[in-house]
Parts: sequence; C-alpha cells; structure tokens
Amino acid sequence: MTADGLFCKYLLPSIGVDRVDRLNPCPRVDGCSITLLGQPRKGPLDMPEPQDQVPQATVEKSPERAERRMPEAVRQKGIRALFGSKWGLLALVIGSVVVVAGLGGLAWWWLTGKPEDGATALFEAVDAQDWPTVHEMAAKALADKRADPELLRAALFAQLVAYTAEADRQTGTERHRMLLLAAQFGDQATIVGLPPGREADGLFTLGRTLHYLSRFAESRKYLREAAKLDSQKQPRVNWLMAESHLLDPEGNRQEALRFNQAFLLTPGLDALSQNAGWLQQARIHLALGSPDAAEESLKHLTPKGVNSSEAYLVRGQIALLRAQKLVQNKESNRKEEFLKYINEARASFERVKSDALGDESARAKAAYLLGVILNLGEDYDGAMAAWERCCSEFPDYPESWAARFQIARLNHRLGRHDRTVDELANCIQKMVDAERFLNPWISKEDIRQTVDQVWLDCLDKKLFSLCLKLANGMEGVFTPELVYSLRAKTYIAWGEYLESSKPEDGTTEDNKALARRYFRLAGDDLTRLARFRAATRFYTEDLWQAADYYYRGGSYTRASRVLREYLRNEARRRNPQALLRLGECLLAMGKPDDALRVLYECIEFHSKDAASYKARLWAAYAHMEKGEYDKAEAVLVENLAGELAPTSLEWRDSLFTVGTLYFRLGRDREALEKLEEAVRRYPQDRRVPEARYFLAELYLRAAVAKASSQPNIPAMQSALTRDLLQSALEELQVIQKELDSQWDRGGTTPATQKLLRNVYFALGDVLYRLGRFGDAINTYVTLTNRLQSEPEVLDAYMQMARCYRAMGRTREAQTTLQQAKIMLNRLPPDVALEKSTPFSREEWQARLAWLERHL
Repeated sequence: MTADGLFCKYLLPSIGVDRVDRLNPCPRVDGCSITLLGQPRKGPLDMPEPQDQVPQATVEKSPERAERRMPEAVRQKGIRALFGSKWGLLALVIGSVVVVAGLGGLAWWWLTGKPEDGATALFEAVDAQDWPTVHEMAAKALADKRADPELLRAALFAQLVAYTAEADRQTGTERHRMLLLAAQFGDQATIVGLPPGREADGLFTLGRTLHYLSRFAESRKYLREAAKLDSQKQPRVNWLMAESHLLDPEGNRQEALRFNQAFLLTPGLDALSQNAGWLQQARIHLALGSPDAAEESLKHLTPKGVNSSEAYLVRGQIALLRAQKLVQNKESNRKEEFLKYINEARASFERVKSDALGDESARAKAAYLLGVILNLGEDYDGAMAAWERCCSEFPDYPESWAARFQIARLNHRLGRHDRTVDELANCIQKMVDAERFLNPWISKEDIRQTVDQVWLDCLDKKLFSLCLKLANGMEGVFTPELVYSLRAKTYIAWGEYLESSKPEDGTTEDNKALARRYFRLAGDDLTRLARFRAATRFYTEDLWQAADYYYRGGSYTRASRVLREYLRNEARRRNPQALLRLGECLLAMGKPDDALRVLYECIEFHSKDAASYKARLWAAYAHMEKGEYDKAEAVLVENLAGELAPTSLEWRDSLFTVGTLYFRLGRDREALEKLEEAVRRYPQDRRVPEARYFLAELYLRAAVAKASSQPNIPAMQSALTRDLLQSALEELQVIQKELDSQWDRGGTTPATQKLLRNVYFALGDVLYRLGRFGDAINTYVTLTNRLQSEPEVLDAYMQMARCYRAMGRTREAQTTLQQAKIMLNRLPPDVALEKSTPFSREEWQARLAWLERHL
C-alpha cells in the first residue's frame, strides 16, 4: 500500500469526552527539571524559540489587454522579417526557452513547494506553542484527501504534541479527554511514520501520554525507542520508566529502582530534580515493603526538600506501613509502638492537607491516607468522615474513588449491607471499564475480592435483592460473563429458598409461583451466558443449565427451544436426558404427538439408559392424553415387567400410574391389586393419600355392586356390604387424619384441598350407608365450615338434610335446606355452579324446592 493509501486509511475519527478514571500521582519530568502534578509547566517538550514566519508571497493578476487588430499584410511582413533575421530567430529561441523553464518551475513549485511550506508552517507553529493555529492547520491537512504524505505526517505529529501540551494545563475530565486525543493521533503517527528529524520527540511524547493514561506497557515501549534515538532524553525516560514500573500492577519494582538510580546518576541534576528522585526512590522502597530503606532515601533530601509536603507525605506512608506490619504480624504486645506510628502518620497527613495549598494532588493523597490510618486505628467514625471529606473536596482525583471504595468496605465490615451495596455499585459505575480501570490505591484483585465477598455475604444472609442490585450495577463495567453468572446464581438461590421455605404471608402456592418466576429469570441469564460463551467448551453446559431452570420455572416453550439447540450441539453427552426432558416439555405444551416422537427416539436409541424407562412413563401420559389407553397400559407394563427393580423411582411411578389408569377405566379388580401394592410398598410416598382415596372409592363401588346384585338375600347383603364399607371407612379416616394435620399447619396446596374435600364427601356417604347418621352429619358440618363461600357447600347441606330425613328429624332437614337456599343466594351470580356441582343455579333452586315439598 502506498503512503497516500495509508494516510487515507488511518484518518482519525472525532473523539468525544470521556470521564476521568484516574490521574497519575507521579511528578512530571522535563529535561532534568521536575514539577509535581497540578503545578504549571511551560510545555511538554523543550521546544526551540519561535522563529519569524516567512510571509507568503502574493501573485497579482495582470489586467487584460485588448487584442490589437492589424492588417494582414503588415502581419505577414512582420513575421517574414522576424524569421528572416538571425537576431530575430535567436530572440525567438531564447523566449521559448524562458517560457518552458518558467512553466517547469511553476509545476515544480506546485508539486513540491506547497506541501513543504505547509509542513514547515506546522512545525513553526508547534515550536512557537501556538496550539490553536496547530489545530487549525492540522485539521485542514487531515481533511484533504489529496494532501501529500509528508504534510499528513507533520499534521499527526503536530496534533499529538499540541493535545499533550494542552492536557498538561488541564485537570479532571478535560485532561483525560485531551490525553486520549493525543494518544489516538500518536498511534496513527507511528503507523504511517513520524516526520524526519522529529521521531524522538514524537515517540517520547506518545510514551509520556500513554503513561498518564495508565497504559504502562505501551508507554515503556515508546520511551525506550525515544531514548535510543536521542540520548538527551535518557534522564526523562529513566524517570518515567521508574514511575511506570512503580504504578503498573504488573510492573517490576526492582526495575523501577534500577531506573530511579540511573536517573539520580544523571550529571548536572539540580536540587529540585534530585529531591524528586530521592522521593521517588522512597516510594519505590515503600512499594517493596521496606520502610527502613524508604526512610534512608529521605535522608538525601536537601533542607528545603525535607520540609516539603511530598516529604511529609512519604514520612506518613512510612509510619503507616510500619503500623500495618504490626497488625499483620499480630504483635499485640507492641501496642505503644503501634500507637506511636498511628500518631506520626496522622500528624504527617494532617500537615500536608493543611500546608500544601498549592498542590491539590498531594492534599488529595493526604486526605485519603488520613482515612486509612484512622481506620487502622479502629476510629471508624473518624475514618468515614475523612473519606467523605476526601470525596467532596477532591472529586477529580483518584483518591476520591478509592475513598468511596473504602467507605463501602467499612460499611460491609460494620454490617451495613444496604449502604455497602449502594456505595459499591456507585464505585463500579464510575470504573466504566473494569479491564482498563486502574487506581493507584486499590488493585483490581482487591476490587474483585470485595465484590465477591459482599455478594456472598448477602447471599448467605438471604438478602437476594441486594445481591441482584450489586450484579445489575456491574453490567457494562465487568464482563458480561461475570454479570450473567452472578445474576443467574442469585435468581437460582432465591427461587430455591422460596421453594423450600414456609410462607409468612399468603400461601405456599404464592411462594412457589414466585420461585418459578425466579427460575425462569435464571434461565434467561443462563441463555445469555451460553450465547456469550458460544465459542467455548462451556456452551453446551450453559444451555443445559438454562433448559433445566426454564423447565423448573414452567416455561416449557423456552425450555424446548434451548433443548433443541443443546441436541444440535451436543451429540452424546446427556442425549437421553435431553430427549426425555424435551418430550416432557412438548407434552406440557399440549403436543402429545411431537412428545411421543421424541420419547420413542429416546426409548429406541438409548434403551439401556435409565432415561428410557422414564421416557416410557411419559409416553404413557401422552397416550392417555390422546385417549390411547391400551398403548399407555402397554408401556407401563413393559416398565413393570422389565429389568427395573421395585426400588427404582421409575418402577414406583409406573405402579402408581397403572393403578390410577385401571381405576379411571373402571377395571376395579386390577386397580385394587395395583393400588394396594403401591400403598403397601411405598407408605411414605406423596401419592399415597390419593391412592388410599381411590381404594376407598373401589371398596364403596364394590359394596354398592354387592348390594344391588343380591337384593333377595338381605342378611348376606348386609354382611358383605358392611365389610366393604368398613374397609372404605378405614382408608378414608387415615387420609382424613393426615390431610387435616396439613390443613392445620397451613401448608396445603389447591390439589390437596380438593382431595380433602372429596374425602369428606366420601366419608359422609360411607357413614350414611353404615347407618351412622349422626357421624355423617358431623362430617358434613365440618365440610360446610370449610366451604362457606364455595359452591360445593350446597351439596353438603343437601346431604345433611338427607341424613336428618333418615333419622326422622324433618324440622332439622327443612332448616338445613333453608340454609342451603341462603347460601345459594349469597353466591355471586357470575359463578358457574355446574362446573363444580351436579346442577346449575336454576336446577339447584328447583332441586331444593322439590326436596322441601317431599320431606
């Protein structure tokens, strides 16, 4: 690609304002002089004095002259005279040469002189530090698609230098924005090439800019190249390299010390630069955990440097480090020494905060460290107040973010979970990008550990809403993988807690509905996690987890969609289980035909897998839904007669299911055999109450059948019928006792309540047939008390009247029927009685009136 092509490719886009993530706490070096952050400086480089600009020449257009008309004869005569004379011919030749030379010179000036003049003018503006002019000229050059490559190189270099110099005079967001602009222009300049003779300046300026943007590894690369091209920049490079290794979390502290020592060996350093070098060395020793070596470095300061705010700041950090070492080593017997260090550090930081009025960076550090030392001394209220002041007084400095983070930590330590999550979420949002974020006081590892610990503590204390708030606050800052994972785990834990806990308000069904909702939300986040990790080995596992929680949440449509995707991407692992679960979902969606295709695929291709036996069970449910009871019976019997042991869940489920199937089909003898076996084998199973109810119904059917089949043998009829009725009564009383205890505990589901209602009706009927009318009436009274606002109460009143009539108590029977009429009138008119009772509203009115007349 040509140079012109490169320049067209890398023309810079516009850059918006970005927020400040951090400000570099290190001093800046220019030549061999150092000024601390926040102090004014002359410029980013040692620029030559501005030279006089060359005025641009102006070309005036000559006025047009009227064409002279000459007679043809005169014109021809003049031409012959001109070519006929040797002097005339010579003049013509010379004139032609002059014209050609003039045109060539004009062309050369147009092609070469214009870019050279533009680049020269740009360099002159840079040397004069006329930054508005630099921006204007560079912008025009970069916007010109036909501009010469040399001019474009000069424009990129000029923008780099100009924005870096302007950033030195700014703070906060504006400084960060200008540094970003400078870095982008510098990156483009290194791609297409720096102007000849300005390579060292460009590389050094770019390296320095990247340093203040905390892009330390890139910065060091350009600084090393700049030092190779220009040895005069070596002192400043040494300084910045030492700072880079000191501030970079992945830097080498020993390398920082080596570069610092090289800087201090620079010949001709003035006192200010020497003091800055020794202070830098002291900070390096602090980073290495050597307070004694740091104190030794401070001894080299000049008398003026000893009393500087920077020196007091370092002394305070030395005392702080010594106090921290005593705490880490658990040396409680040295309490006086610990208090001494605490007081020394506190005094140093307070002095810096009050005296360094011209150095806001030093004051911000002192304000933050004052909170740290107070926290170490267990003065938590003082530490909180110090950090709050740091945040309010120095909002544009990195110490403000660190102070806010420490406030969150302290609240967590004090058990203030709401405040902890609020402060931590606020800090996270200000990070913008967790991967690129850097703070000189708080490492990325500390941030991640704190976030994890706060989230886990809230999860252990069942503060699920706070866990969710923290996870949501991380969105857009931390990786989507982490956010989706934490949020899904929160929803799962929340759902399982609701599913297993006893409700304080409402019913168990309310908690279960909410638990299913949280499981569905967990499935959503697990699906997002799977999409994010689609190219990794975790993809299919994430899909499986998502499908599982969709299934548990009752979202069968989404579960089936994710399961199909799982089966497309995972050919072997969990294939039988996935087919089984997909069949269950399709059946729940009302698609028995599709469910059967999937379930029989599982049975056929995975006949030895445990999932195939459960697939037969679900295939039986699908056949029953289609009314194919013979096929349902076949697959259930296949399970019972196959290789399954009675201890397996699938065998147990098949036994209960086939017994229920026989009961509903009216095959009473087979139903009685299977249900009695199920109750005998598995007395603790949750389906036993329903199975006992079916057994009671079977005994009652048999009693009625016996009585009607032998009407001429009253004695035998009475004995056989009574035995069957007594068996039904025993089963019903067992169920009644168990379900009543559940009712009293308040943990009954709608299905359990429905079963208990049916048990009471059946119990009253059996007692009536046994001639125990008083016990039957008591049973119906209990039922009316529990069903006061339900349509089924009408049937209970009618059965009570029947019992009173059998006892010959006509007045009580009439009173009962009157109560039934009152309840009928109280029922809302929009209630469809025929859905839960034998009659409609009109039929009930007619029925009750007829009973009153025939008592």
